[in-house]
Amino acid sequence: MSTTDRCEAGTPVDAARAPALLVRQPGLMSSIQDQGRPDMAALALSRGGAVDPHAAATANLLVGNDPSDAVLEVTGPGPRLEIPCDLWLASFGARHVVRAEEVAGRPLRSPLMLPLQRPVFLPAASVLHWDAPTAGWRSWVAFAGGISSPVILASRSAHLAAAIGPGKLARGSAIRLLPGAEAVSRSRARHLLRDAAFDRAHQLGEAAWPRWCLADPIPRAWPLIDLPVLPGRHWPALTEETRSLLLAREWAVSAQSNRQGLRLEPLAGEGAALDATGFAELASEAVALGTVQLPPSGCPVILLAEHQTTGGYPRVLEVASAAIGLLAQASGGSRIRFHCVSLAEADSMVEDLARIRERVAQSLADRYRGGQAAAHRPGARPPEPPPGPAHPHLAGWDNIV
Repeated sequence: MSTTDRCEAGTPVDAARAPALLVRQPGLMSSIQDQGRPDMAALALSRGGAVDPHAAATANLLVGNDPSDAVLEVTGPGPRLEIPCDLWLASFGARHVVRAEEVAGRPLRSPLMLPLQRPVFLPAASVLHWDAPTAGWRSWVAFAGGISSPVILASRSAHLAAAIGPGKLARGSAIRLLPGAEAVSRSRARHLLRDAAFDRAHQLGEAAWPRWCLADPIPRAWPLIDLPVLPGRHWPALTEETRSLLLAREWAVSAQSNRQGLRLEPLAGEGAALDATGFAELASEAVALGTVQLPPSGCPVILLAEHQTTGGYPRVLEVASAAIGLLAQASGGSRIRFHCVSLAEADSMVEDLARIRERVAQSLADRYRGGQAAAHRPGARPPEPPPGPAHPHLAGWDNIV
């Protein structure tokens, strides 16, 4: 079923109003993203899309959308948005401080702090601001009904490095939602909240949300990220000393990092960069999301969603695929420590994480099919998120559910 079909919600799609969120301030780096453009490497185009595609999918599931729908990816200090209609939305990922500065056209003397990692009903004529996160770096914001942007190469996402798609948010621009988004938001909020709570919020112009939430995907030791890796194609060519230094050090994430990759540098006082002079000239070859390259500078680079498709620098490590989401929460000043795992351990992580995500998706789907959740009213302290299972090889996995 297409997103447009799902927006029907009892109203013919061609007659439904398509609302648009006004961008008062764009924030540091906010863009429309979905699951990207896989299988385009032959055209020299990397997947792009959300830096953590699983977190983006979870944000969609929180509001009842299809996991592949487009979301707003918020990096660091985020945007200030004017909300023109009733919305059912969810911000999942970093611990952003999300403030409602106006609710139903009423400026608030003290901004209302909205909860994260759960859906929230917000009335029309409200203003939201994503302030700088207190932990983590990126969040994904889903709106019930979905975001509308041009579909290019089967994706709505902005590939900023390739200049494909809508680009990053700009002051005065609009985030257009699909037709019927307001009707979908009201329908899903009423279904998930108790009828009386939704009716009160809708009639009085108040925000409301369920008491439950998901735990955030922030690594437990953030800003230190313990990253499981596998030896890369050129690992054997490194000297024993260089290998030891690469794994023994904590590496600082440079402020020059972006959606293409994380640039690492030695911590202050921990010596010089690695010796990368012993390599013969290499022919360019395919690289992948999570490849760790060692350029002549001796400072490793970890490739992210908008990486180039080929590269000539040595591929010394490969990040275990189950840990890719952790990279999305690394900001300038975060620290990364590599530790090698076996292929069997990496496969085990993938299997464990798939089971966790399947359970989360099933639980959320069940809530929208038939369950109701007690609504939370502003002013009461939300309950703590339920703990998830710990994994012996990846610190922070117990925060994914």
